[in-house]
Amino acid sequence: MKFSITPYDLRLVAPFTTARATVDRRSGLLVTLADGEHAGFGEVAPMPGWSPIDIDRAGAMLLAAIAGIEAGGDFDDALDDLEHAPEVRAGLAGAAADLAARRRGLSLARSLDPDSSSTVAVNAVVGSGSPAHTAAAGLDAIQRGFSVIKVKVGVVEPEVDIERVAALRRAVGTDIELRLDANGAWDPLTAQRVLGSVAVDEIAFCEEPVPGIDAIAALGAASPIPLAIDESARTVDDVARALGTGVIDVVVIKPQSIGGPDLAMRAVRLTREFGATPIITTMIDSAIGVRHAVHVAAASGVDLAHGLATSSSLADDLATPPMIVDGTISVGSSPGLGVTPH
Repeated sequence: MKFSITPYDLRLVAPFTTARATVDRRSGLLVTLADGEHAGFGEVAPMPGWSPIDIDRAGAMLLAAIAGIEAGGDFDDALDDLEHAPEVRAGLAGAAADLAARRRGLSLARSLDPDSSSTVAVNAVVGSGSPAHTAAAGLDAIQRGFSVIKVKVGVVEPEVDIERVAALRRAVGTDIELRLDANGAWDPLTAQRVLGSVAVDEIAFCEEPVPGIDAIAALGAASPIPLAIDESARTVDDVARALGTGVIDVVVIKPQSIGGPDLAMRAVRLTREFGATPIITTMIDSAIGVRHAVHVAAASGVDLAHGLATSSSLADDLATPPMIVDGTISVGSSPGLGVTPH
């Protein structure tokens, strides 16, 4: 088996701003694992403002892990050693999973779960902006076939966010599902005030209104809106602890940030065992990372919209991104990810 690593630096069409950071480029490492006949692909892509390590540190850890494997070390042991660096683990685990599925002639989704879905519904994302801009972006999403919209909140003043959500609901009507994502921007009192105000706008759930599992759980006990855990749950153990509070309704799972498709599926199964809903999303990954997330979503057994419509944010990409038609991605039956980098 042969490894290769290819650095990449992808431009965004426009800077993407959340409560944590403004991102205008996505830098990462394409990981290829080949056996002479087939090749599998994964990526290592720490997100600025999100991931605990940067791309330089991730690259050094990746090189060290590969050197150990090539020197005779066990692949699974190397993955275990990287659970504290999930983006690095995701690159190796993703390439291995893709290669294994290609060898079997199965899509990655079918390799993860034989009963996986052939299509995946996805939501649109509306970033920060004025109430009028938010409403216009929502209408544009509907025209492009989306029926679920996630709104980034927490970047502007709370009163403006309340106005933005109300303006969006008035613009799109009551048949469109609205979700919020605060990226942990609010303190508990602000979160209570905003969630209480926007509850009349029929919000499906709010991701990370406050930072930390304990704070989200405390808020969830009295929240008028269902709450979701996202960046506060970086590991499967974190997911278990969050679900154990009994007040988390949704778990957002990013294959790139939790350690790869195998750990993402472990988190999916755990979430469903607790009666909560797993939603699969990306971190504006390249087409390789997005494809991994699409296959996990297809294998998740959840037919709600997942957060995978991020490829349009990139001005260039590593491979052909999934096509979205009427808010839906077709998984396809090609072996592995179903795509090869350019």
